[in-house]
Amino acid sequence: MPTLTAPPSRIVRRQPKKHVGILRLAKRGLKTAIVIAAGGILVMSWRSGRLQVVLDQVAAKSLALSVTGGFRVEQVDVVGRDQTDPKALLAAAGLQRGAPILAFDPEAARQRIENLPWVASAAIERRLPDTIAITIIERKPIALWQHNEKITLIDAAGANLGTVAIESAPALPLIVGGDAPAHVSELLRALQDHPDLAKRIQASSWIGSRRWDLKLDNGVEVRLPELGMPDALQQLADAEASTRVLERDVAAIDLRLAGKMIVRLAHELPQPAKTKPQQGI
Repeated sequence: MPTLTAPPSRIVRRQPKKHVGILRLAKRGLKTAIVIAAGGILVMSWRSGRLQVVLDQVAAKSLALSVTGGFRVEQVDVVGRDQTDPKALLAAAGLQRGAPILAFDPEAARQRIENLPWVASAAIERRLPDTIAITIIERKPIALWQHNEKITLIDAAGANLGTVAIESAPALPLIVGGDAPAHVSELLRALQDHPDLAKRIQASSWIGSRRWDLKLDNGVEVRLPELGMPDALQQLADAEASTRVLERDVAAIDLRLAGKMIVRLAHELPQPAKTKPQQGI
């Protein structure tokens, strides 16, 4: 019969506790030495004025490694862009394909993008590893401003959104006057209650930095007051509804005096002929 032999016994040699303690102390000492050495390097760099240089070198190497690992700009997702020039948007964001995405500063880019004429607000985020997401809300033009022989789009805050050719300009109210954009929102709010009158206005002129004159489609000029503009517009609307004053031979309607309407006719009424006095015989 075959003989079963037991496997050789495994001999485990245990190091004396004293030696283990010495090894642990040695490892701790090595770690401490590394920390002290690193601290010493930093102190020496700081004293020699090279600390920032060292930190910059470390940061540059870290960014280079991140790019190698795929953390680089490869895609830009934009939401909300309609009028904003895409090239201007990317330039303001400071984005380049292949650049380290970890070096991209979303807050600084947001501030630059919000300085673009059409951008009212922006939100930017990094979507690691390779995408920058940009969401913008654009301004909405509410009027055309004629100034210095140019036509400019104006938003509700009076911001200049850029010039536009008159033949391609959208169907928006036309305003005239040096600082008219800053006051157009008030005028348009007042005209919201009178849509029939509003659609007949060809141009609105800001006069003397204090009030509006309206030029209607039939040539009638309406002079509005500095104060109480909504009441004056209501007065005009009531007069039109009751007497059709705007359809008459009128050149101008002056509403600058509260509660009064002064109408100037386009053609003076014929005066009765003067008769010569009879002479006695």
